[in-house]
Amino acid sequence: MARSSKKRDAIINAAISEFKLNGYEATSMDQISMVAEVSKRTVYNHFASKELLFDAIVMQMMAFVSTSVCVTYDGEKALAAQLTDFAEQEVALLSNPSFFDLAKVCMAEAMHNPERINKALTQLEGRDGDLASWISAATADGRLNVSDVQFAATQFFALLKAFCFWPQMVHGQAFPDEVSQRSVIDSAVGMFLGCYAV
Repeated sequence: MARSSKKRDAIINAAISEFKLNGYEATSMDQISMVAEVSKRTVYNHFASKELLFDAIVMQMMAFVSTSVCVTYDGEKALAAQLTDFAEQEVALLSNPSFFDLAKVCMAEAMHNPERINKALTQLEGRDGDLASWISAATADGRLNVSDVQFAATQFFALLKAFCFWPQMVHGQAFPDEVSQRSVIDSAVGMFLGCYAV
């Protein structure tokens, strides 16, 4: 990795750490440069403002999502197997400490400054896209009966996050163990298909 890229990563990681610890507003670029062990000038060479640095964190979160969770509809494969594959990828993403730290920073900022986070999160509007595309394809193939694809995709994510995201984010609970994860996934898949499968 190039020296410049290493410094940029160090700055982003320092910002994530400081935003998580102190909040966005209370964190200064001076603090970030100190934690990243680079000069303040170097920080500003990479990010002209704290707002742009925060946007870079949101982009990193997007990169996690886009490279971690993907499923393509297969008309020859059982729906339960495909949906289970998607759910396993989603739960693995949610259990990733780096992703969780990014999400925590964004959630904290959403509480204090909805305008800033909403502006940044417009970049994530396609978050349910892969699952929505899968649901659309399965519906077009006559295997699902879904009238509102986006609602159904959001509903499925909610079934997973009720146990594998929100308790950890809000209450600091430990992430479910493998046995509990399997129970959550199987239940979510069963409920979804019980509602929508033809």
